[in-house]
Amino acid sequence: MNRCLLCRTSVAALMFATLLSSAGAQAPAPSSAPITAAKVYDVRDFFKKPERSRFSLAPDGRHLAFMARNNGRQNVFVQTLDAGGAPSGEARALTNESARDVSGFFWKGNAHVVYAKDFGGDENFHVLAVPIAGDSGAIKDLTPYDGVRAGIVDDLEDDDNHLLISHNKRDKKVFDVYRVDVRTGEAKLVAENPGNITGWITDHDGKLRVATTNDGVNTSVLYRDAESEPFKTIVTSNFRETLQPLFFTFDNKRLYVNSNRGRDKQAIFEFDPKIAKEDRLI
Repeated sequence: MNRCLLCRTSVAALMFATLLSSAGAQAPAPSSAPITAAKVYDVRDFFKKPERSRFSLAPDGRHLAFMARNNGRQNVFVQTLDAGGAPSGEARALTNESARDVSGFFWKGNAHVVYAKDFGGDENFHVLAVPIAGDSGAIKDLTPYDGVRAGIVDDLEDDDNHLLISHNKRDKKVFDVYRVDVRTGEAKLVAENPGNITGWITDHDGKLRVATTNDGVNTSVLYRDAESEPFKTIVTSNFRETLQPLFFTFDNKRLYVNSNRGRDKQAIFEFDPKIAKEDRLI
């Protein structure tokens, strides 16, 4: 048996040596071309801002917005496009921020661009709108309050003129929700936070109809049929259960929720707010 193992080992070694010999015989001769040194890139090349970035097309396709350097900082520019989609004329700077870069922006209809900024690095962000027909002098601060932090609850994609914005002007500890006109800055109260609301959900018509609260142990879902009605608590769950509203069904009558009530795993359900029960399993 040992002799057979020795024979097999010898044969394998001979085959391996033959393969090496054949490979060596077929290998091409070394190239006589001179070796060119690889290009060395400066570390700054990997971290510097691009000349233009974050391109975003207006809903009607007639303008292109993007980020580029202006006044030493990243700002928002707009470029007119012709009927074929090609750039027409020179791009114009819509913002002229010099203290900090504009971190991002989005289109509000076809006529305005919206972005956020803080003043002096205090992280009390304001929401600002600028008409693309104007310039940096036409910027309107939609939340022009000192020491107030604002954020967008819903950009109301189907409404060219309004946003839902939350801020803490009334009470520094809580955030109320307002419907704000991007053209005039006019704000109307949509929901006043009693102090414990941590999230809001709108329906597909942009109406604010669901809120969630959390006291550290229990989570509640509040619901109303219309913005003219008060919120009512329809479900309260403890830390062992989950019932998380996601968004409305497209008829605005029910909700999609993530729930593990009565089961050992979370699942997506249709949820009927009238009876506060999970319905069809999605």
